[in-house]
Amino acid sequence: MKRNWLFIGMIGLLLTMYSCQDDSDLITQLEDDVTHDTVHDHRTCGNEAHMDKLMSNPDYLEARAERLLNFDEEKSKVEERASCSDPVVIPVAVHYQGVTNPNASCLIALAESQIMILNDDFQGKNADINSWNTVANNFPGVANGETCIRFELADQNHPSGYGLSNGDLAVTINKTTGDQVNQWSGYINFFIQSNTGVLGYSPLGGAGNGDGVVIDAEAFGSGSGCGSIAPSAPYNLGRTLTHELGHYLNLDHIWGNAGCGGGDAVNDTPNQDDENYGCPTIPQSSCGSNDLSMNYMDYTNDACMFMFTGGQSTRMENWVSSNLTNVTSNASNVISGNTGGTGGGGPVVTCDKPTGVTATSPSASSITISWTAQPDAIKYRIRYRVQGTTSWSYKTVTTTTKTITALTANTTYEYQVRTRCPQGWTPYSSKKTIKTQTSTGGGAGSGLNTIKLKLKLDDYPEETSWELEDSQGIIIYSGGPYGVNAANTLKSKTFSLPDGEYTLYVDDAYGDGICCDYGNGYVKLKDSNNVTFANDNGNFGYYTQLDFSVYNNVTTFQGNNKDQKAANAQGKSKGQSN
Repeated sequence: MKRNWLFIGMIGLLLTMYSCQDDSDLITQLEDDVTHDTVHDHRTCGNEAHMDKLMSNPDYLEARAERLLNFDEEKSKVEERASCSDPVVIPVAVHYQGVTNPNASCLIALAESQIMILNDDFQGKNADINSWNTVANNFPGVANGETCIRFELADQNHPSGYGLSNGDLAVTINKTTGDQVNQWSGYINFFIQSNTGVLGYSPLGGAGNGDGVVIDAEAFGSGSGCGSIAPSAPYNLGRTLTHELGHYLNLDHIWGNAGCGGGDAVNDTPNQDDENYGCPTIPQSSCGSNDLSMNYMDYTNDACMFMFTGGQSTRMENWVSSNLTNVTSNASNVISGNTGGTGGGGPVVTCDKPTGVTATSPSASSITISWTAQPDAIKYRIRYRVQGTTSWSYKTVTTTTKTITALTANTTYEYQVRTRCPQGWTPYSSKKTIKTQTSTGGGAGSGLNTIKLKLKLDDYPEETSWELEDSQGIIIYSGGPYGVNAANTLKSKTFSLPDGEYTLYVDDAYGDGICCDYGNGYVKLKDSNNVTFANDNGNFGYYTQLDFSVYNNVTTFQGNNKDQKAANAQGKSKGQSN
């Protein structure tokens, strides 16, 4: 793979170490040998080198692992794209750095024009998108993306110390340095710098914590520019920021930086072996398919890139909804005309991080963590690790208690809990510790626990079956479907279970549950004292799920999840089998 990202000729040897490079010492050294015009003979991107630098920080690694967990949860919910009638508003700020004799009004106008370009490109409203119609037949299964996002320059409640008043756009000139300014958390920041050595760089998946996108002064905006901040052909249509902002919203380069054996984790982008430069002839192919060289995440000239795919748009939307709620929720505070903005703080928030967080160790291999419910909480996330180690493990639940299993006996664990509120994730609760019990080999926690299942069937027992799974997803007990003669009968089953976590699934093949259209079925789980600790009224669709744990014959119900009745659930005639 040729990997010609940053510089050409004399620096080829260095490119074997870094695909992109933003290290300031290296850039300074190379600028002594290569003119700035030569640097931009090809599109250049410092994304990989920037990520190498960030990933060397253990704190960043930890935070990124959780952002990826958020993202994985979010993308699992999406089945197909819906039309966009109400774009998510993202507040942005533009920071010009090191400008000599700045013309403030010109620079503000340049920033506004760049934001207009972004919105057109992301929403699929750019004028040159019509070019897609002439080449689309070369790319079966690919459609132009329309990302349901709108970027707006903030105009009120600015951070103090930057000379901005309410009504001013969030554009600073020579007020910041570097690529992260913590005071500007809650925005996506664009840092415009001269002589960067690359056209731009960004983290792969931004956090909205004062970080942002760096763009070279020769690639920001379009038109004649403003003095030293002047876009230069062929990077003078504002597409460098479109490309780098794609990285910020978790898009990789379209070739995936790994040739035909890799990919960009987006299903509808054809695989290709390397980057494309300039304005390639369409179609040209690699990896057995045509290269999508006009995609914003390739390396072609501004005039020859004009689209995201639908899959890329979905991926970016999922990153925003899973990891940038701190930014989107800030829109009402910093953009006039959004609900809650004029008051300077948005709506009153009652949902907060969990309180009353505590833990017990019911066995040598488990701990149970509990906390007080938060109003309007959507879910909670627990993280835990052996004290003194650096890597966290995570559990996400909708209940206010969770038993963690498969732990080491006589070991101290650290744990924390956070809340997913409507406005986003809260900080974690304060760190606490719990020590697991000492293993006794045959004492407490090593015996079997008695659990009883009571299953009342409906008029159609041949539709009903069930499975009991352990925490590894292994089915250890199952039953059904039942014969027609079992209609409306009560089935009982007693389980002998080791300490641990379990899930009971009850399935209905027709999608109308076991109550209430054709019978009065239900599901109950009872403990060793014959006390019901979990139940379902049978009013579900294809399945209901009961999660529980049991230790030393002490049961804990951990939640019920079920689907709605299917569309075909009505209209069966009694006595009819499926």
